[in-house]
Amino acid sequence: MLLDLPVDPERGPGWRLAVQALEGGGCALTLLVSHTIADMQATSQTIADAVAGRRPGYGFPAPSWRWSPVMLARDSVESLRTLPDVWRAMVVLTRRSGRGRTSLPRSKPRARSRYHFEPAVDVPLVQVVMDAGACQQRASDLGVASNTLIMAFAARLAFRMDRVDASGRVKLVLPVSDRHSNDRRGNALRSITVMADPDACRSDARALQRDLKAALASLVRNGDDVSPLFPLIPHVPLWLARRLEREALGADLPVGCSLIGELPLDVNRPCGEASLLQISLLECYTASELERLGGVLFIPCYRVGERLFMTVSGYAPDRVTSRAELMPFVRDALADMGLCGTIG
Repeated sequence: MLLDLPVDPERGPGWRLAVQALEGGGCALTLLVSHTIADMQATSQTIADAVAGRRPGYGFPAPSWRWSPVMLARDSVESLRTLPDVWRAMVVLTRRSGRGRTSLPRSKPRARSRYHFEPAVDVPLVQVVMDAGACQQRASDLGVASNTLIMAFAARLAFRMDRVDASGRVKLVLPVSDRHSNDRRGNALRSITVMADPDACRSDARALQRDLKAALASLVRNGDDVSPLFPLIPHVPLWLARRLEREALGADLPVGCSLIGELPLDVNRPCGEASLLQISLLECYTASELERLGGVLFIPCYRVGERLFMTVSGYAPDRVTSRAELMPFVRDALADMGLCGTIG
């Protein structure tokens, strides 16, 4: 199964592609891409370029040249140039640790014996397909933008899955694209956090929209909390980078809500017009990790033509561990916000 095959952005392969013929004609096409290689905007643009026959030239050398003396010298110079950024990142991390905002693991976790290997758990996934025009009309009736309506749905779903903090609020974490023209970065993203009142979202989501605008304005003025630490990533062990990432995202039961926006129509035409497009974030978790994190909930939303798609990936220990258990929560949260869609 393609999703069980590893991807390695450092040594390759960084992505995998598979095609499965279907009975009665047609096929299912699956593309698995490491998020280190590309974010959703970069991936969708690359697919659209391939469908349209465009071959962008980024000027990257062939893999065999990476170990040539010239390339090693260039890489060494580039590493030296980043040292000031690494030093500033260390200062930021030290200050946050002193204020209790970042907790560093005290020791490297013990390696599990091969006789005590814990398999990964399949996080349930449910897709919702809605009419984009109807969704926009519902948002207009409530006096908010359609993105705010999707965030309100995410807050209601989190509330129903009991993914709230001590005060009953939902922590919505939203990636924000920082990509510009001719941007070659794999991940051109920053993030904002908005605390939502799920009860207020159901009756009046305008406060949520004000908080979203305020968070975006603060991001423009002050930046985010995570980006200053990025220069450290190449210089720390992988286990430490993963531990820090999961500890940061696992605090206060966050809910990921990725508002991808409208995708190029060619993304839905990899080999002819597709009847269904599903985008989801896949992460390998063990049962003990999911227990420690209190489960996970991530909702990307994207539009293709006249259809609006949401892919809900959610797990709550002892409550929502299968697709059949997740579907009623999604259905009820849609009803809370007056939304109609096909759930599959």
